[in-house]
Amino acid sequence: MQQEKINHILSGDLDAYEAVIRQYQGMLLGYAAHRLPDIDAVQDVVQLTFIRAYEQLNEYQQERDFGVWLCVICKHFILTELERQRRESQNLEKFSHALRLRVGEEMASTEDEDLRDSLSALRECLKNLQTQAASVVRLRYEERQSCQSIAASLDRTVTWVTSTLSRSRKVLRTCIERRLSEEATT
Repeated sequence: MQQEKINHILSGDLDAYEAVIRQYQGMLLGYAAHRLPDIDAVQDVVQLTFIRAYEQLNEYQQERDFGVWLCVICKHFILTELERQRRESQNLEKFSHALRLRVGEEMASTEDEDLRDSLSALRECLKNLQTQAASVVRLRYEERQSCQSIAASLDRTVTWVTSTLSRSRKVLRTCIERRLSEEATT
């Protein structure tokens, strides 16, 4: 930029600076948009760049390319914005994690007793299952074996395993519901 134009701007000629803004705004918008994902942040960074350039115009060295000088200022604001976004994301993640833990704890404290009662009833009801049915339920749900694997280990068909599981679930559901209702009335 010519020293004469700089002197006009420094003497308070805002029209001259407005012409500089129009000349370099597109370049800076492209520069910032390439580095920031949010158009609002891009516009803010470019606006801050022009404000800072105006404030530091008396420090501009004539031998430097004015566009490059603006990009250096813009880069500072881009890095600051990226750091702000990173911190905000981290804070949001921490808050979100803390909130999930808190909600989970509150839910667990209200559901813990019900869950303990249900698990206790399930254990008692499992004792009442026939030995082979109890074995199939344990292999499927505790050891997480597939129905094919259970069938092979017990020398039975997959159909027999799935039928046994289905019947066992019905028996267990009925037993658990009966035990829980008995506990509720006592």
